[in-house]
Amino acid sequence: MFKFDYLLVGLMQVIGFFVQGTTGFGCTVIAAPVTNGLLGTTIGVPYGTAITIPFLYYLAIKGRDDISWKDLAKIVVLCAPGILIGQYLFYQITPQTAKILIGAMVTVIAVMNLHKHIIKPLVIKEIDATEVVDTFLKKVFRYGCLILGGIVHGAFNIGGPLITVYTLEAVQDKKKFRNTMTMLWVVLNSWNMFNQYQNGAFTTELNSALLIGLPLAGIGFFFGMRFLEKINREQFLRIVYVILLIIGSNMLLSNIPWTADMKLITMISSAVVLAAYAVNVMMKRKANLSKLQAN
Repeated sequence: MFKFDYLLVGLMQVIGFFVQGTTGFGCTVIAAPVTNGLLGTTIGVPYGTAITIPFLYYLAIKGRDDISWKDLAKIVVLCAPGILIGQYLFYQITPQTAKILIGAMVTVIAVMNLHKHIIKPLVIKEIDATEVVDTFLKKVFRYGCLILGGIVHGAFNIGGPLITVYTLEAVQDKKKFRNTMTMLWVVLNSWNMFNQYQNGAFTTELNSALLIGLPLAGIGFFFGMRFLEKINREQFLRIVYVILLIIGSNMLLSNIPWTADMKLITMISSAVVLAAYAVNVMMKRKANLSKLQAN
């Protein structure tokens, strides 16, 4: 079975797996809006799970001697309840609702990371604090992201960025972080794929799409691994999150059943939020520039 949509989805995997080969995470999140948009969530979600398996096992075996097993165990235990809840929600939510939720999640992730990677260093000129206190609220936020990430990953296979919020703090060494995250996806995606197989997700259509997508994913993965040391990771992530914002917001906005009143309220509230955000950013920029000049 061949459909042109399979080729388009496969081409998106080149980009997604280039990121995966470079950073160790991100392929499913980047490709999810296109994959689920063209294939539908019933096929798109198990497609996103299955296509990662060969590459995850390759990375996990290659980096098996440099994994933080203690942190991995903690992450799996805390994610497990969320995974089960998410898998239940996947079969209870309509495709349109799923697309809205996926689009909203990807958009929020992109906005958060654009603020972190672009606004903070380039606009606000934020000065890193010498010592950051790890408060109770910060811990609650991190563990909350871990649990919510499990739910999102179980439902739509895109919980990675939320789980990463926790793991970045737990595993400080970059190499251990990459290998620990990879081993985590081996565990979670293997379980997801087994569950999806048990529920009859692997149809002729899904297998046909994977047959086309896997070689293209391999191309992206190969070049991502090859240019890992040559690419400016920070600049690359900025481009990735801009793309995520565009495709995530498009999936969100195109699936909401808009009315005239909803559009007007959304436009006004968005303008107010953006104006308040801009004012806050400029105030922080002014304060940080003053500190830099004083030093």
